[in-house]
Amino acid sequence: MKCFKNVFKADIRRFCNASWKFFAAFIVYCILQAVIFYTGAVKFIHKGIIDGVSFGDSMLYFFKGAKKFIIRGNTPMDIPIFGMLVVLYLLLIIALYINSDKNALGKSIIVASRSPVYWWISKCLIVVIAACVYMIIICATHFLMGMAIVNSRFYSGISLTSENTIRIFLGSGDIPQNTNMAIMLLMCLVCFITVAIVQLFITYISNAVYGFIVSIVYYVVSICYMKWFCFINYMMMYRISEVYNYWKYGLCMMLCVCAGIITAGIIYSRKRDFL
Repeated sequence: MKCFKNVFKADIRRFCNASWKFFAAFIVYCILQAVIFYTGAVKFIHKGIIDGVSFGDSMLYFFKGAKKFIIRGNTPMDIPIFGMLVVLYLLLIIALYINSDKNALGKSIIVASRSPVYWWISKCLIVVIAACVYMIIICATHFLMGMAIVNSRFYSGISLTSENTIRIFLGSGDIPQNTNMAIMLLMCLVCFITVAIVQLFITYISNAVYGFIVSIVYYVVSICYMKWFCFINYMMMYRISEVYNYWKYGLCMMLCVCAGIITAGIIYSRKRDFL
């Protein structure tokens, strides 16, 4: 256990040194997105269209994702470019670190610790931490910018303010005001963790490029099929009416995927020759 702690501490330091600039850039991006949302909200408040805006409203807008798509219908496919880039940027952070670490210093640590399994488990923990920090950045920037820009008309609660606000910002009347946004944000976090662990495993056994390809394909498939087992749908608030009642199944599925990948990584680590 002491050996694992040393490996994990070294991992944390290397990850922070390698990735802090990427997270700083993401903070700037989230601030810009929050400013765009809240300045628009202030205009609607001054016009008397809405009474105020909440933190939950901002999260609904940030994770709005793709509109509903019916394959046999006449509506064009909605590709949420910014939503996809948010996911791919997290995967980029993971891939760059893992790819460099497994080919350089990380390999010497594997040999020194005599346990590739420690290296793998440490990387899994790093990925979970990275996804959590990613989500914290999204929430913190929107919360703080809401207080700074909207002032007294900003509601710190996570609930949605009104159906009118939802229609204004999303143009949809299918999202109920009583939607439990805490559950939806939890699902967004678990989605981040799941796609990051998939990226980690593919980068570990093969190449980071393949991980990006798998993620992009799965993202597009999720856009086409609004089903609970296409878990990217839980990051698209436009799809709430389609997947909200199945969130428990989606959560269990994502946790099983993570557990399966971690187990596969342990088996692979034991069989692979790192020397």
